[in-house]
Amino acid sequence: MRSSKTLWAAMALAAALPAQAVVLTGEVRAIDAQQVLTPQSNTSPVVIRYYVPEGERVKKGDVVLRIDPGQSASRIPELEAQIEQGRAKDAKEIAELEVKAVEAEMSLVDAEAELATAKLDATIPPDLISALDYDRHQGELDRATREVTLKRKDLEAARAAVQRRIHDGRLQIDKLVLQRDYHTALVRTSEVVADRDGIVVHGFNNNWIGGRIDEGSSTMPGSKAGEVVGSGRMNVRAWALEPDRRGLAVGQSVELTFDALPGRKVKGRIDFISGAPDRRPEWGEGRYFTLDITPEANTLTLMPGMSVRVIARPPTTAGRERAP
Repeated sequence: MRSSKTLWAAMALAAALPAQAVVLTGEVRAIDAQQVLTPQSNTSPVVIRYYVPEGERVKKGDVVLRIDPGQSASRIPELEAQIEQGRAKDAKEIAELEVKAVEAEMSLVDAEAELATAKLDATIPPDLISALDYDRHQGELDRATREVTLKRKDLEAARAAVQRRIHDGRLQIDKLVLQRDYHTALVRTSEVVADRDGIVVHGFNNNWIGGRIDEGSSTMPGSKAGEVVGSGRMNVRAWALEPDRRGLAVGQSVELTFDALPGRKVKGRIDFISGAPDRRPEWGEGRYFTLDITPEANTLTLMPGMSVRVIARPPTTAGRERAP
């Protein structure tokens, strides 16, 4: 009985102690914004060679950010020139081979005409001509027959040479085209194109590099370099360590303060909590739950990337249970 009373006393004491507020770190995020991610590269970090100035409006299809594509940008015009030169060279050499094929065909026609004449002469009976003329006609028939066979082989070889040159030229051009398309794809993947109309907002390096991300800055491939903000609707993305998760709930009211707007507080509401925690290597070894918070209507001018302090206070209890 005494142990039961002791347990109830401990529970009552724990209930009487004020629960601590949960303080989270977050940032302002545009709801309908395009994430501008640094393109992937074989080197790390990468240097941003082109970045639309912050606050400038872009249209769908405009290039927002570009990193150094390496030698691919200079290789494209070189390959284009090689393709044009290769096609011109192929056309010239194929035309020359086709001329040779026509000449071989004409030689075959002449040889066939001589063979037809030799066949007529060879059909003359030996009784009507001298033995010498008869032997000469038979010899001419043999020679003309061999000549026609040779000319036919020459024509086949000439036509085969034309087809072989066409095939070889096509293979070489296709190889150059593939190389050009490959380097074109590399250049294309080194760019980020706007998928909507909006305002460009630059981000910050949340890693060991640090600092604002602008043209000429270094950043990590795949990291967020900024946003293209559309309608301007904002919310807050916050992160809670695993031990702090139990003090949070969807629909819970929170208090928001912004580093860029000291002394100003805004009420908000937790709309979403991720089902499982994720690691954030830039913050250490801890695992964090992701929260989406909607600020209440306010007149503050918020910009994506602003740091936010989120305070989630525990609900007050209406009463306390008494120990029996």
